[in-house]
Parts: sequence; C-alpha cells; structure tokens
Amino acid sequence: AAWKAFLNVSQSIIAIAFGAWAYESLGGTHGTPLESNLVAFFGLAVAFFTTNMISVSIFFVIRNKNTFLSVLRQVVGPGGINIVYGLLASPIALIAAFLYDKLYVGGILLIILPIFLIRYSYLSKIQLQQSNQDLLKVLVKTIETRDPYTSGHSLRVSRLARFIALELGLSARRVEMIETAALLHDIGKIDSVYAEIIRKRDRLTDEEHRVIKTHAVKGAELLQSLTSLPEEVIKGVRHHHERYDGKGYPDGLAGKEIPISARIIMLCDSIDAMLSDRPYRAALSVDQVAEEIQRCAGSQFDPDIVAVVLRGETLEKAAAQIREASLPDVVGV
Repeated sequence: AAWKAFLNVSQSIIAIAFGAWAYESLGGTHGTPLESNLVAFFGLAVAFFTTNMISVSIFFVIRNKNTFLSVLRQVVGPGGINIVYGLLASPIALIAAFLYDKLYVGGILLIILPIFLIRYSYLSKIQLQQSNQDLLKVLVKTIETRDPYTSGHSLRVSRLARFIALELGLSARRVEMIETAALLHDIGKIDSVYAEIIRKRDRLTDEEHRVIKTHAVKGAELLQSLTSLPEEVIKGVRHHHERYDGKGYPDGLAGKEIPISARIIMLCDSIDAMLSDRPYRAALSVDQVAEEIQRCAGSQFDPDIVAVVLRGETLEKAAAQIREASLPDVVGV
C-alpha cells in the first residue's frame, strides 16, 4: 500500500537524519580514514536504531491503540536485545564502506552476495513456519466442525492470548509461543473418543466429565511427537485447565507454578466461552464477563492478568471478534 511505503520512507529519513546528527556531534568527518571515526560511527548506529524503534512503536500505538510503553518493550525486546542485535550488525555497513574504498564495486559484491544468501535462507524459514501455522489452523478447524457452537473458538482464543501477552510486555518469541499454544489448546479433542461428548447437547455425566478432562494431556502427548514445537507450547496446552488456586487439572499446579502461557489461555478460553452463545445459555454481556473474571481472580484466574484485561479494552475486542464471526457472508453480484 502507498501509505505503508510513505511511512517506511519517512521513518528511514528521520532515523538517518538523527544518525547523521549524532555522527557529526561526535566529531565524525568525511573523507578521512574510517578507523579514525569509529566512535562517531557507533553513535550514528545507536541514534539510527533507537530513532527507528521509537518511530515503529509510535506507528503501532496509533494503529492498534496500545500503550506506548507496552509496544516499545515489544519492539526493543527483553533487555534491549533488538538494539543490541542492530548494533552487532551495524559493522557490516562499516565493512562495506571499507571494501568499497579498497576494491570499489568488487568490494561491494563481496559483501552483498553473502547477505542475499542469508536473506534467502531467512525467508525460506519464514515461509516454512507460515505453512506449518496454516496447516495447524486447518487441523484445528477440522476439530471444531464437530460442534458449530465452538467454530472459530481456538483462533479467537489465540488472537486474544497474543493481545494479552503483548499487553504484559512479553518478548516477541514468547508472544509467538503463547499464540501457538492458544491455537492448539484443544488439539487433544481430535481423538475420536471425544466425538460424541463434544456433540452432546445435554449435561455431561460424571464419567463423560472424567473423559473430557483428559483432552489436555492427550493434546500435549500429541504435540510432543512434533519435535519442531517448543516445550512452552506443549506446557501451555497441557496446563490450560490448571486453576490459580490449585484446584484445576491435570496436575493441580497453583499460582506461578502454572506456565504463564497456560494462565493466559485459561483466561482467554473462559472469556471467549462466556461471550459466546451456548446450547444451554445465551452469551453474557461484556459487563457480566468483567464481573465474573473479577470475582474469580485469585481462585480460577491469575489476578495480575485479570487486572491487565480489565484495565484495557480486551473484553471489547474479544466481543468484537465473536460479532464478526457471526456475520453472514456477503456474496457479490
């Protein structure tokens, strides 16, 4: 889109301008040996990456209506790791300038070819990850076709979990793992033993309750056979029915013993269920859901995560997801 190109160009111009100002302020000069301007070059790199990250954060604050600090923490990464990565990569530009100074175009080719190979490898990895994600979504959708009342539930829970994880200021890697775990939290229900129970419209018997409770362990065991999934994803699936007071299942974990991925999924799963119609009741309103999760904070849910949800517009976004899913498809003429 044109506006994205405009924003990217504007952001780059601003970052370059601040970098140039920092370079000259630290005594950097033009036409002198590169080794005499190393301090100025380092200042240029710090100013460039810092300005760039602040600009990106402001854009996402405006676009997604998140708080500036939560977005900045996400962009900068834990302990400022993304700035560190940028600074570690910045000598590539210095090396390119040195090679051009000594070898002209041949020097540039020496550094561009390896960079293109690295980029190709990175893009291939991203495409493979996207393909795997699409495959998992299809698998989850197949499970949910057994019950029209839960259609789209896992995808909504994953989006909600991602939003909450971002609000908590977790790292990009961790947010991604929580989102994946949330998408797969009911994957154990693919086993045929649950088919009749899922379709049942009456109240479950004690035996059926016992059987359905095994889906979390079943899902974790299934995912353990997929070596590409991180351990945190598997733990999030296994423990997403653990309660903060230790009365959940399958292992009776309590408080912070429960992985944060599972604590987030537990809350998101409940929010989506309460905001959705069920065979035995109509959907609750946003205010009713807010009262319920506040009442259960410290018993069923992590009170810190509940506080984050109630402080923002999380419930409104969750309700909007369900409304969008219920709209009929419009066929063009």
